[in-house]
Amino acid sequence: MVQDSTINDEWELFAASTTDAEDSTISTSQFAPSNAENIKLPATVLSGLRQNGHFEDLYFNMGLKKIDKKPFSKPWWYRKELTLEQSGADLNYQLIFEGLNYKADLWINGQKISGPGQMEGAFGVYQFNVTPLLTEGKNIIAVKVFPPQKGDLTLGFVDWNPEAPDGNMGLWRGVRLKTTRSIALSHPNVRSSVNTQTLEEATLTVSVFTKNLTDSPQKTVLKAVLLNSSFSKTIQLKPGEEKEVFFESEEFPELQISNPQLWWPNNMGDQPLHQLKITSTTNHHISDISQTRFGIRQIEDYFTDEGHRGFKVNGKKFLVKGGGWVDDMLLADNDEKVKAQIDYVKQMNMNTIRLEGFWGNNNTLYNYCDEQGIMLMTGWSCQWEWEGYCGRPEGRYMSVYPEEYERESAAYRQQVLRTRSHPSMLLWTYGSDKLPHPDLEAILNRHMTEIAPDAPVVTTCRGVEVGGHQNTSEISGPSGVKMLGPYDWVPPVYWYTDTLYGGAYGFNTETGPGPQIPPIESIKKMLPEKNWWPIDSLWQHHFGRNEFGTIDRYLKAFNARYGESTSLEEFTFKNQMSSYEAIRGMFEAFAVNKYKATGVIQWMLNSAWPEMYWQLYDYYLRPNGAFYGTKKACAPLTPIYNYKDQNVYVNNDYLHEYGELTLSIRIYSSNSEILFSEDHPFSISANQSEKVFDLPDINNLSTTWFLDLRINDETGKELANNFYWLSTKQDVPDFATTTWVYTPTVEFADFSEINQLEPQDLTLSVDKEIRNQKVFFYCTLKNEGEKLAFFNELLANDNNSGDVILPVFWEDNYITLLPGEERTITGSVNKNGLEVENIAIEIKNLNTINIRD
Repeated sequence: MVQDSTINDEWELFAASTTDAEDSTISTSQFAPSNAENIKLPATVLSGLRQNGHFEDLYFNMGLKKIDKKPFSKPWWYRKELTLEQSGADLNYQLIFEGLNYKADLWINGQKISGPGQMEGAFGVYQFNVTPLLTEGKNIIAVKVFPPQKGDLTLGFVDWNPEAPDGNMGLWRGVRLKTTRSIALSHPNVRSSVNTQTLEEATLTVSVFTKNLTDSPQKTVLKAVLLNSSFSKTIQLKPGEEKEVFFESEEFPELQISNPQLWWPNNMGDQPLHQLKITSTTNHHISDISQTRFGIRQIEDYFTDEGHRGFKVNGKKFLVKGGGWVDDMLLADNDEKVKAQIDYVKQMNMNTIRLEGFWGNNNTLYNYCDEQGIMLMTGWSCQWEWEGYCGRPEGRYMSVYPEEYERESAAYRQQVLRTRSHPSMLLWTYGSDKLPHPDLEAILNRHMTEIAPDAPVVTTCRGVEVGGHQNTSEISGPSGVKMLGPYDWVPPVYWYTDTLYGGAYGFNTETGPGPQIPPIESIKKMLPEKNWWPIDSLWQHHFGRNEFGTIDRYLKAFNARYGESTSLEEFTFKNQMSSYEAIRGMFEAFAVNKYKATGVIQWMLNSAWPEMYWQLYDYYLRPNGAFYGTKKACAPLTPIYNYKDQNVYVNNDYLHEYGELTLSIRIYSSNSEILFSEDHPFSISANQSEKVFDLPDINNLSTTWFLDLRINDETGKELANNFYWLSTKQDVPDFATTTWVYTPTVEFADFSEINQLEPQDLTLSVDKEIRNQKVFFYCTLKNEGEKLAFFNELLANDNNSGDVILPVFWEDNYITLLPGEERTITGSVNKNGLEVENIAIEIKNLNTINIRD
């Protein structure tokens, strides 16, 4: 019976300190733990305890700080009873641990299997041939896990959020039992070479790792099936030999594909996926079967004339528009939450996620990114590079010691092997803030050349320094990317005017305008009522760490621009305006300047726990103002106000041009007087950003004024819109005092007139339908008033629970309606047992009593 099975259910978890039994006894049927928790993998120790109802208030109030860390300073046991229905001389069993933290001893049926240092390191994949140890019937697997110590190259959250109290010790990824005969297969892969001139041909290279598990030579027939074709070859393997076997087009013409269905990133095309199946047959018996999905696509990098690295998919340049991912603080993300987050990334029109040191506790992230067209850049974390986090002295290179080079590079190789077949993989990075030592880089490069020779590699995400290329690898030269901040609030104009730091040129691998305070509903879930308002030390508990343990820099700008708030309701709602405006300006500046600007990664995308920093949606999956500002800025066709030259641009990410379009421009005063109106015909090239209209000087502008932009096609159908609140008083960054954290602003825009906007008479009607296990609602909003109805938020509420339904997918939100305007907005939620009649749609804004359907 050939199979590859997960064995993640029905594990026992208990502290080693709770038993006096010998280690050898614990993996026998004679031992019965008296206080074990029944858990499902993957699970760190703390997340396993939470599966059983412990520490339920971990994230509320000061629950995290109240946890006693002493029980997690010593080893814990993971124990499982495994029943085998079949064994025999012709079967081989491989036990595979996909991820553990930090060290472990493995025992099976009373025998210790792992040797010294054999199971060490957070990113290793640990495989054991356990054939001689397993018998038909009951077997006991016991894993004694040791916590990471200061100085270990472990998982870590740096300054993003607090550390997990257990240090994330445990089996943080799953365990597999692979059953084969004499020849085992692993890591099937398809590499694609696309004719980038015509897109009408592609050449595929198929490969798979083969291993002889016996002590005698073996001959086997490998058969590959893909794209309605099959082909075979016979290979010989020496005793114990492992090698990668290739099927290439010179030998198999079927691998020359005409009119291929190409895989594209989000908003550039579709994501067709195909199946590869490879079978090993030995002595007329199937020895193993290995399968994977693949997409036909070619990834390339290039360098601009200024030395900045950019990327192409299938020969077409694309602007990287992404966010920095972090796993749940306890590494306990479930598949549903992971998929909802990828759906959010697609909903925001982004195309990339950066994984720094957290790569998901299983393959769901990669599989779903393949399906949704979201590209991934993956690499080690700066956790290893700074003494305050890793506990190792800092130097020029990341803090990996020579005696660890082989171990850690082998772990990196294993991570590449488990992900290389995914079309969503854009690039691999070695270091984050620092370079690997040249000797370590040489080993890593050797691995990449062997197993992913076509993959772009970035040695460090911090490459370009002020004044030019520094931090340059002695082996591979400059990385061509930059990490120059900012990480705290800067005004939209910063991204257009800065030419030395994080502004819209090159590829900024991590940056963003700082805090994103969540909507009021999340604040109330995070904090006791007595701490809701005003901001106090408990709020600070949910900020970042070190330099980011305060929001004072942000509050200075927020209060100067929008006015000080007098209530939690006012503060949280106006923060959505501020976050929308700040993040939109960043992404739009990079779009306006493509391909002088080649990419930007918002720091960050999500949150590991309930917090108020660096998030486009929060831990509860509640979108914030920055979510919808990102969605607007990253739309594949969108009009953009350039804060530097104060003219209007259009960005087109599609691979086709548009002709006979009309740009409608309307300028309003703070009192909703229309000061300028023009309909301007234009066209836009494929995959380009172009200036399409010079805004005239307008006399007698109010201090706060509004710009409404719409794109219509030749039939008058609206294709895109964008609405800005602007000020005659400009934000002025002080570049001379820039730090790695941010560039201070010495003069601020004035949006105080927003506070005096008059409430308008809004009407709301809603139609609902159930389709594909989702509830769709079609919300028609009408502004019956004679003035602007500014920044309206739509929410879907569950009348039974009183909660906002999450995740939620709105085609647009925080909407401003022109005088007399009517607009229908579509939204959806997963049905998940909801009663449609109990879903109520609500409108919130700053100046009007909430409206419900």
